Amino acid sequence: MPDPFSLSGKTAIVTGGSRGIGYGIARAYIDAGARVVITARNETQLNEAASSLGPNCIGRRCDNGDPADIAAMVESVAALGPIDILVNNAGISPYFKRVEHVTPEEFDSVVDVNMRGTYFASVEAAKRMFEAGGGCIVNVTSVTGIVPVERQGVYAGTKAAIHQLTKVMALEWADRKVRVNAIAPGWVETELTGSLLESRHGEGLRSDIPMGRVATPEDISGTAVWLASDAARYVTGSIVVVDGGRQLR
Repeated sequence: MPDPFSLSGKTAIVTGGSRGIGYGIARAYIDAGARVVITARNETQLNEAASSLGPNCIGRRCDNGDPADIAAMVESVAALGPIDILVNNAGISPYFKRVEHVTPEEFDSVVDVNMRGTYFASVEAAKRMFEAGGGCIVNVTSVTGIVPVERQGVYAGTKAAIHQLTKVMALEWADRKVRVNAIAPGWVETELTGSLLESRHGEGLRSDIPMGRVATPEDISGTAVWLASDAARYVTGSIVVVDGGRQLR
């Protein structure tokens, strides 16, 4: 019997794949048999990550805040063959501030990468998936898009917006066999969250997790494999929360 979780023969793009959750998903996809293209802005980190992931990984530099850069990246991957999977993982959360202290420039920088990047990467990839007869998009969001967290207003706002965008795209694209789902992680140990988890706020954040620990990227990647595989072939428009029970509180 074929393995329903296998990604053998599939090609996946993972944005922000040079570190953290994106790197973990890329590695899990390769282990499941896929060929993976990872993207990042930092070319040095990108090349190091691609090399460490082995021969089934290719690195493509891309600024996720620039729609023209995204279009060029997707076109370059499409030249290699059909795009089966897109993981919109690239995101930033550089400002741990109350909402009234966020500047217009800071607001725009988060919205450009998190919201605009996800939107335009999805549209560019979906156009190719329509032509190929289908595909799968997985958006990496956050439990902060469901449960409010102080000093994360702009970041949380973009993630809540992507939840709704996920559902609308799933609805509009289902008849063309493109599934769109989202994973909403809780706190995950990555370079993005490291300083926050090590700050005076870290203990309080951990105490809110019923399972008693912060996640690792590996805790998220299994869900990403499932959503991209035939095991989830009838799943679309879902927001899958992977947070150790954080939203229950």
